Amino acid sequence: MSDLKEKFTEKLQAGLKAIYDAKYSDAVKLLKEATELDPSSINAWYNLGKAYSSMDKSKQAIHCFTKIIELEETATNCYNLACEYYSCQEYEDAIKAYERAIRLDKNYSLAYDGLGSSHGFLEDFDKAIEFYKKAHNLEKENAKYLSHLGWALACNGEYEIAIMYLLKGLKMDSELTEALFNLGFSYYYIEEYEKAIVEYQKAIKLGSESADLYVNIAYAYEELKEKENACEFLKKAVDFDPYNTDNLFLLGASLQDLGKTEEAIAVIRKIVDEKPSNLDAWRELGICYEIIQEFEEASKCFKHVIDIQNKSVRRQPAMKKPKLRDT
Repeated sequence: MSDLKEKFTEKLQAGLKAIYDAKYSDAVKLLKEATELDPSSINAWYNLGKAYSSMDKSKQAIHCFTKIIELEETATNCYNLACEYYSCQEYEDAIKAYERAIRLDKNYSLAYDGLGSSHGFLEDFDKAIEFYKKAHNLEKENAKYLSHLGWALACNGEYEIAIMYLLKGLKMDSELTEALFNLGFSYYYIEEYEKAIVEYQKAIKLGSESADLYVNIAYAYEELKEKENACEFLKKAVDFDPYNTDNLFLLGASLQDLGKTEEAIAVIRKIVDEKPSNLDAWRELGICYEIIQEFEEASKCFKHVIDIQNKSVRRQPAMKKPKLRDT
């Protein structure tokens, strides 16, 4: 073996070990040296791209995966480039790369799935559904494809059909938490609130906690007129993400509705401390102070409202809808 070959192998192996040890900066240094020693090594370029991707350096990762395609244009290499574009939310470029992969392999189900997700994030749900169906037709027993299809259908307002596909996916994999989340969402929109809560709770039991999930459960309890339960889940949402001012506002309004005005004031105070320009929070805070007859404090709050209105165009608040989980 020549000295050059030995040096390349040494750098490559050391770079791979650095990736394994999650020492990505070291990996980049070693693998860059490897690509300089052998610019035609797809293995070196691929792992260098992975290392950059792990460091959230998408531009450099994309360069590596593009270089690989220059060396060898295969469906897999085009797919890897597409995934990197997708991960940094460059969906139009991701679509082009997924399409390139499919031109090289018309049965590449993962690429169709990627196209579905890319179009979904661009809110072109008709196309998302079309491509998810193609992925599903190629792999009938893939639970994730069914889950993704259900997500797109629910986003498109086709809740009954979404439920059908999501249940099929869960029959194959009962622990697919994204499907449980989106099934709960779909049940909510056909006013099956008890079923929505059941599916959300299943996701929680599987360890899929999130503020969005707790808020969605609260919405369902609100629709069932179970306001105490709704408030408890809003508290859980705030505990999970204490700096989310939207959820703090919802919790404050819920506490006020339950007559727990002092608690509501404490919660809404956190919002104005975090975002002093939040007009709706100041207004709600003023109302709370009026309820407990602290009129001087209420007046201060309403003065803040007027000051904010005078400085900027008022934005209408909107009640948040339950959120779908991203694919």
